[in-house]
Amino acid sequence: MRILLAPHGTRGDVQPMIALAVALRHRGHNVRFVTPANFVGWIRGLGFACESDGIDVEEVLRRPDVEVQSFRSQMQYFKTLAPQLFDATARASAGAEIIVGSGVQLAGMSIADLRGVPYVNAIFCPCVVPGSTAPPIRWQRLPSWANRLMWRVGLRIVDTLMRGPINACRAQLGLAPVDHPVAMLADCGIVLAADRELAPLPPDAPSTVVQTDAWILNDPAALDPEVDAFLRAGPAPIYIGFGSMVANDLDRIASSIAGAARVCDCRMIVASGWAALHDRLPASDRILVIQSAPHRALFPRVAAIVHHGGAGTTRSATGAGVPQVILPHLLDQYYWARRIELLGLGPASLPVERVTPAALSERIHLVLRDGRFRDRAREMGTRVAVRDGTAAGVEYLESPHVHRRA
Repeated sequence: MRILLAPHGTRGDVQPMIALAVALRHRGHNVRFVTPANFVGWIRGLGFACESDGIDVEEVLRRPDVEVQSFRSQMQYFKTLAPQLFDATARASAGAEIIVGSGVQLAGMSIADLRGVPYVNAIFCPCVVPGSTAPPIRWQRLPSWANRLMWRVGLRIVDTLMRGPINACRAQLGLAPVDHPVAMLADCGIVLAADRELAPLPPDAPSTVVQTDAWILNDPAALDPEVDAFLRAGPAPIYIGFGSMVANDLDRIASSIAGAARVCDCRMIVASGWAALHDRLPASDRILVIQSAPHRALFPRVAAIVHHGGAGTTRSATGAGVPQVILPHLLDQYYWARRIELLGLGPASLPVERVTPAALSERIHLVLRDGRFRDRAREMGTRVAVRDGTAAGVEYLESPHVHRRA
């Protein structure tokens, strides 16, 4: 098959699609990408044809006027994003026999309509699926009836806000308008690529949703010699990193990290990431600041992992068998934070806007001193580490059921 993979978002939205692409290529399929500009070089370096969708997501998130935690700011971004995604995805889709989107891919289903091909929406967290177990908001302790209500209200609000921008783009392609541009995604094929134990599919999920395990990109990269030397030089450190997230008050976060290192008397490896923490957190004998490191090589060698709660990082940390402390920033990260707490893999989460030296130190002390977190993480990690859903993802895309949807 000629397959277009069209992820839009942060690394957590793109990397699983690369894992899928590798498996598809191994099966003999012709795979090409359209992605945010900041991922094009990486994907081309892996031997895939890749076009830019014209948006550098890292640059956008670093703008001082962008508030990623604000619903209003998110909606404004989506409205601005729609025309660019429609143009780029339409160009890249010529000759495609199936389109697979992920993240904030607002154009994929419409472009599939234009081409007369099936569209599949890949998702990486159950809280993207309407149901009673998890709402599409940060509050993850609501009763089932409230979760269902939040979904009904939330979909109506987002449909109302996005109907105009999406229908304007559809009109330029000669496509008829749609009343429910977001809710209608439930009518296409949906694949939840998330570990079945860590993030089970809700029992009342739409029948169009199928679950595979998480799509894992095997990264053979070794640790930088400086990182390896730091690991060998003393007790296992704490890893702290927020991936693609950019918080508003980085000075407070950096001072909280430094303060926690002193209070807990522990060593730390801090991944600077898109937040550029290296600008605010000087390295020392106690703290090694790096840009990034391969999770597969690093995570099994640390004592605990403090992170933002992204789907990919949560799965990597769980597979490494190491306790976690989650500082959620937005969206699905609150779901993952709650799951880690419920599964006994870490304490209750600490939203990033509430991080202080005392609060962060308290949670690090908990995971270091309470053996139950460590034992539970090790026990569950042995199961999660061996599961990979990419082969099941390929089989789903090859199934006649999917192609009858065109």
